[in-house]
Amino acid sequence: MPNIAIVWDFDGTLVPDDSTTKTVEILSGGGDMKAFWESIHRLRGDKDKENPNWEHVLAMDAPIWMYSLSRLAEFQGVPLNSQFFKEFVLPHIHLYDGVIEFLKAIKDFEKSPEFLKLDLKIHHFVVSAGLKELIEQVFPENLIMWTFGCRYTVTFDPNKEDDRPVSVPVYCIDETAKTRSLFEIVKGVFLDKDVSVNKRVSQNELWCPFENMIYVGDGPTDVPSLSLTRDKGGVGIAVYNPEANKEKIEARFKEMRLDRRADLITPAIFSLDGELYKYIVTRCIQIRQRYEASERLEAAS
Repeated sequence: MPNIAIVWDFDGTLVPDDSTTKTVEILSGGGDMKAFWESIHRLRGDKDKENPNWEHVLAMDAPIWMYSLSRLAEFQGVPLNSQFFKEFVLPHIHLYDGVIEFLKAIKDFEKSPEFLKLDLKIHHFVVSAGLKELIEQVFPENLIMWTFGCRYTVTFDPNKEDDRPVSVPVYCIDETAKTRSLFEIVKGVFLDKDVSVNKRVSQNELWCPFENMIYVGDGPTDVPSLSLTRDKGGVGIAVYNPEANKEKIEARFKEMRLDRRADLITPAIFSLDGELYKYIVTRCIQIRQRYEASERLEAAS
């Protein structure tokens, strides 16, 4: 029996703040975050667009900020590894109220008799342009099936006299790379190192068909994943900080509403009687009922 995958963005979706910005702020001792991101955008080539003959595509954000962050960490003499994130960054990362209980309550639906009868499992995933080793430590063990995020490998430069660790970016995720992660979930690639994401897999062998996927993100960087999920028969949900400026929120989601990029746009409120919870639970029940109907049809034929 295929699975149900609920795929969450992280920054702005499960947490109100940007975890990468918080990491930079800690490493720089509270430096000017606006100046940091402006420097990233300059390196990306934003200013080049002012040239009337500009024809090239902007560079990806992720490799640039990951490189800049690694240089900052090397200057401070710290490795960008799990221990660093746990000790220095994790205490400053705060989920929206009720997130853990919310995720557990949805996961627990698979224990109901109707789901058990079908052996239909519900799994949470995080697909984020943030830092994988930081995000994984935010949640209790076994609550998140898999986290896709940016990663470093820590090594040492033999050509340097000092022994400062060097954090090398080895995996970068941006908005389009997120869509690759969705295919890896659909095909179950994350469970089998010998299976390539490019391998053709028949519909009945998919670990989680797109129709069984629910993608939840907070805006423009999630549009490719929202669109892909919806185009393939799944559900896309856009959330926003309920305490954010209402005019800015309306402007942010106006185009998304017009283009029908999401099935639901709702505040990031993680209560068990809220709209987000009810919508996701209803979708899980619909998926279960689809399999029940299929089994009844097979039995009658």
